[in-house]
Amino acid sequence: MIDEVTLLGKRFLLLLGFLTTLPVPRRLWPKEPLSLPDALPLAPLVGAFTASLSGAAYVLARPFVGGLPAAWIALACYVLSGWSLHLDGFSDLADGLGSHREGEAMRAVMKDSRLGGFGALALIVALGLWTSLLGSLEAKEGFKALLLAAVLGRLGICLAAWRGSYPWEAGLGRDIVVSFGPSHVLIALALSGLFLPLAPRLWMGAALASSLTVIGLGALAEKRLGGTNGDVLGACEVAGELAALLICAVLA
Repeated sequence: MIDEVTLLGKRFLLLLGFLTTLPVPRRLWPKEPLSLPDALPLAPLVGAFTASLSGAAYVLARPFVGGLPAAWIALACYVLSGWSLHLDGFSDLADGLGSHREGEAMRAVMKDSRLGGFGALALIVALGLWTSLLGSLEAKEGFKALLLAAVLGRLGICLAAWRGSYPWEAGLGRDIVVSFGPSHVLIALALSGLFLPLAPRLWMGAALASSLTVIGLGALAEKRLGGTNGDVLGACEVAGELAALLICAVLA
């Protein structure tokens, strides 16, 4: 039992270093090689951790500056703690889809380090929607919404990895997509379910909206791009999280 808990802790630290920009002390970093696909089901917990930091910033700032400015402060904390990594994939996929190309030609557009017009527009919409939705909520409801949306957004990464294919020989997402199976998704779903008691109605509505959004975007990427790479996984997280946050704002 102790060994299993220790292994879970090591996988969490591995994922914290992979999915966020938060510094993991060298002495805590796992010394032995660990499987990233086996660690990814813990992504909802990583989302909860980073969202808690952002949510705390929102709760503390809102009484002094109001809803919308507090939401931008919370967003700054969230982006700096690692959401920027997912936003990068979101903007890359937007550029790829906006190019009206397919297959390798679309992949080449997505691999270009320069930000295109469609990617920039996608970021503006994502950041504006995130802050507007959060700013419309009171402190307590906003904290819950951020937590649930972050958890379900990271569950979306797992859904996209499970349903996706990886036809290319190499890439950052290859090991994850190729090795991710139903058992991994069930673990991620169970961990996401730990947050159901926080707000059952919000969780169920947000989970449905997030899952449908992720499945739809993943299917579009499979059709246009020919597979699911790291950018698609990041884009699915952002899209799924925004869908969940929208439902939380409507139902709160």
